Amino acid sequence: MKKTKTILSSLLLSTMGFLAACGEESGSQDSSAESTEEGASEESIVLSTANITQADNSLSVVLQNIGDELEERTDGRITAEHHPGGQLGNEEDMMQQLNSGTIDIANITTAQLSNSSPAFGVWLTPFVVETHEQAYELWTSEESMALFDTLENQNVKGLGYSTSGFRYMLSVDPIDSVSDLDGFKLRTTPSPTIMDFWNGLGASPTAMPLTEVYTSLQTNVIDGVDIDTQSLVSENLTEIATNMTPSKHMYWAAGIMMNQDRWDSFSEEDQQLIQEVVDEVTKENAETLIEFEDNLLENGEEEQGVSIVEFDYSEFDPVTEEVREAWMEKSPEIKPILEKADEIKSE
Repeated sequence: MKKTKTILSSLLLSTMGFLAACGEESGSQDSSAESTEEGASEESIVLSTANITQADNSLSVVLQNIGDELEERTDGRITAEHHPGGQLGNEEDMMQQLNSGTIDIANITTAQLSNSSPAFGVWLTPFVVETHEQAYELWTSEESMALFDTLENQNVKGLGYSTSGFRYMLSVDPIDSVSDLDGFKLRTTPSPTIMDFWNGLGASPTAMPLTEVYTSLQTNVIDGVDIDTQSLVSENLTEIATNMTPSKHMYWAAGIMMNQDRWDSFSEEDQQLIQEVVDEVTKENAETLIEFEDNLLENGEEEQGVSIVEFDYSEFDPVTEEVREAWMEKSPEIKPILEKADEIKSE
């Protein structure tokens, strides 16, 4: 009997040990599963970003800053690989890559976007805003953000806008009045809105890549350029054309967009974080351009060797009104934004 009890006791202990081992194994598997799930939620994300301007241009700096801020605020979980200077192609190429998801985020000029949706031509209507503060208020408005909804079948999520400054005129000979623009060979950006403006003023606008402008000024192919302030400086154009007219006739903006599928893959928390970062970085962008252009006007003669030439810009008014009226008829989204801009300017 004693022997039987001993055998039973041994069997009981073995069974308990087996069950305990199974419990530990199960617990280990559960812990492992939980760990795997946590690891999946913390998986590293690398965003591919791109734009057309050089690395030191503000349209490129904005994307670099967005990537840096996301990396810092997520402790490196979200990072970005930025491709400035058209490394991934021209803006039309980048729009296609953004659509397919080859690029995650791109900063595309409103001139290019207006080729996909005429509504973006509103940003290229003359004198839409007068200051960067007004521009920032306008681009963060519901009316402006709604423009991204017009990019049908583009598979993009609009995040906001950025800028590389107001557009000035830079010329070999001074421009003292609108009459000096008659037959004036002017390099500009190939946007229908912009071309309507210059043609209306009697100029002879020529679309050409920025890389060809310096040589074209040297060889008198063109008499001057219509250009944003940052490119005016960064492209060294003042080495040839030394007469600067700070007309601020147009505002040079770009739309920051993310591939829609990529956006949908983020949690609500990450989406909120990305939007917050974009809002903060673009606000800083506008503030930086204020300082940049103030310095250009104050120290342009000494630092860039330019003479500042101004005239009564109200001479532009008749053509400005014609362009506004014509473009309000091209897209129903344009009129509300122009009305919003006028409201902001009157504040």
